[in-house]
Amino acid sequence: MKQRTHNLNMTEGEIWKVILMFFLPMMAGNLIQQLYATVDAIIVGRFVGKTGLAAIDSIMAMLRLPGNVFAGLGGGSTIIISQYFGANHREELDKAVHTSILFSLTGGAILSVAGVLIAPFCVDWLQVPPELRSQALAYTRIYFAGFLVTMSYYTSAGTLRAMGDSRTPFVAMAVACVINIVLDILMVGPMGMGTAGAALATVIAQAISMLINFRALTAPSSPAPMALSKMKMDREVLRRTLRLGVPLSLQAAVYPIANMAIQTTINLTGTDHIAAWAVCAKLDMIIWMCADSLPSTLATFVAQNHGAGKDHRARQGIRTTLAMGVGLIGALSVILYFGAAWLGRFFIPEADWSILPLTGKYMHMMAPFYWTYVVGETICAAVRGEGETLRPMLLTVVGTCGLRLAWVAFAVPMNPVMEVILWAFPLSWMATSLLMVLYYFGFYRPKHKLA
Repeated sequence: MKQRTHNLNMTEGEIWKVILMFFLPMMAGNLIQQLYATVDAIIVGRFVGKTGLAAIDSIMAMLRLPGNVFAGLGGGSTIIISQYFGANHREELDKAVHTSILFSLTGGAILSVAGVLIAPFCVDWLQVPPELRSQALAYTRIYFAGFLVTMSYYTSAGTLRAMGDSRTPFVAMAVACVINIVLDILMVGPMGMGTAGAALATVIAQAISMLINFRALTAPSSPAPMALSKMKMDREVLRRTLRLGVPLSLQAAVYPIANMAIQTTINLTGTDHIAAWAVCAKLDMIIWMCADSLPSTLATFVAQNHGAGKDHRARQGIRTTLAMGVGLIGALSVILYFGAAWLGRFFIPEADWSILPLTGKYMHMMAPFYWTYVVGETICAAVRGEGETLRPMLLTVVGTCGLRLAWVAFAVPMNPVMEVILWAFPLSWMATSLLMVLYYFGFYRPKHKLA
């Protein structure tokens, strides 16, 4: 298969270098993507104040749910595409790429329409405080309306990365981020659109990044050039995609489902606590980018090497990624532990700095445990790369969703304060990672065929 320079063959070369070469553009792209939320927070916080920041954060867990579900479904096709790319099966690769893109366009359109219709119900279900409702609803409607664009971007970026190209999604995000910042400043500032302006700027910027990815996929030099004439769903590929993707979508859904339950209890503690926790969420975004980018890199690495029949190399990649992840997350956690209250000043105007001691307090609870999350995610990604998605999903449902929901149902009512509520997060990270470690070393048996 003739490959472009951007399509990294991860079945050859020194392992740590290959992982790093793929991880860095992916991490940079995710960093820029997260800047959307950060820029929204800074500009909304400056122009609208803590009520605007709290309004967005009060519904953010709910906004992630549909996207996570669909991204999980797309993850099934990503595994298939990576394995076909590593195995050099060009015809099957071409079918998988076109099925994946068409599926995302169709599903995204359905989600956009449904999301706009149910937006008021979703905001009311989360018990958003009355003084925040109008701003939260405006943001939700526009965010949901853009699902077609959002899902198409995620799928196109995932398809490129599955074929070893993490650079093009990074470039797409870089261009879109500049557009997003300019539109944010104009729409939230001079145009006075508030949270609605922030949401609209994000959707437009993501549309630009989607088009850049599509251009790369249609290039003749692509390993599987995308063409309108070939845009159809292959039944066998779709069946395998759903077999792998449904467990992934359920796994991706448990986090926002559990987080919505937690956010509902947080929303009852008052605007200051909501805003202080929102600042924490902006500060630790770098943690989640690393904790998600490294396992995603490993999943592609394992899938390509599994497709090429190099399972021993895949095992070496798992150990390397674990060491890199724990070291990096540990260093970032130290910075956040000691600097959260000071860094929080960049997100809100000086008049609202009174909430920053709360931000520092909450970060002191979270920072010592971030590394435990990356252990479970890395092992889960390794198993996923070989085509096993059901059992990791079940373990995640128990360790994350089950524990958090049980905590909210039984522990929080006994003492419904923020300190008790927030313990749901580190406890669930540790529980899920422990379950993954026990499963991988005690019960998992590697597969010896493609997914």
